[in-house]
Amino acid sequence: MKQITILGATGMVGKSLLRKAIYNRIKVKVLARSKEKLQDFAEAIEIIEGNYFDTDKLKKALEGSEAILSTIGPPMVGKLSKDDEVSYINALAYIIKQMQSNKQSRWISISGAGVKRTNENLPLARKLMRVSLMAASKSTITIKDRELQLLEESNLDWTNIRPPMIKEKVAGEFVADENKFLGMAVDVNQLSDFMITEMTKNEWLRNAPVVGTK
Repeated sequence: MKQITILGATGMVGKSLLRKAIYNRIKVKVLARSKEKLQDFAEAIEIIEGNYFDTDKLKKALEGSEAILSTIGPPMVGKLSKDDEVSYINALAYIIKQMQSNKQSRWISISGAGVKRTNENLPLARKLMRVSLMAASKSTITIKDRELQLLEESNLDWTNIRPPMIKEKVAGEFVADENKFLGMAVDVNQLSDFMITEMTKNEWLRNAPVVGTK
């Protein structure tokens, strides 16, 4: 893997991905609203300064990469306006179209254990998590359900990872399953390892594993 793009690089998972990519000597491009938040990595990466909803900046961030890794998501608390929800969904629709135009195929992103695939029958634990997420932020479920549907409808080699809570220093073994709920949290270091490995291992192509540290 010569070059990747990371979207959402300033967050907890994004920074963990950056460290691992740099350690593995992978060239990294990121899209970030503020270069200052990535000052510690500035000499090792290419930063496209801009907004996730700016298609011109997105286009530049995607160019030349063999895989796109995204940790982008709406706020986990509160409800967005319909226009804001549509902006998130339209941004992914643009990315899919642009990747197809660029002949790029590998996409790896994060949603959540409460997010549902088309016609998926959720086990009880995930139904309860979905209800809890709907109460905290209905917009998150609305956006991530629709994003997963867009990926399913695309011809990309996508993997959409569905974790529960993401935390630091969670003890246990990383596990992944097509549908089953696995633990109340996932360790951020294990999650980012999984994303980096999955870029080339391709074990979960066109699938949405539910993950956890257990």
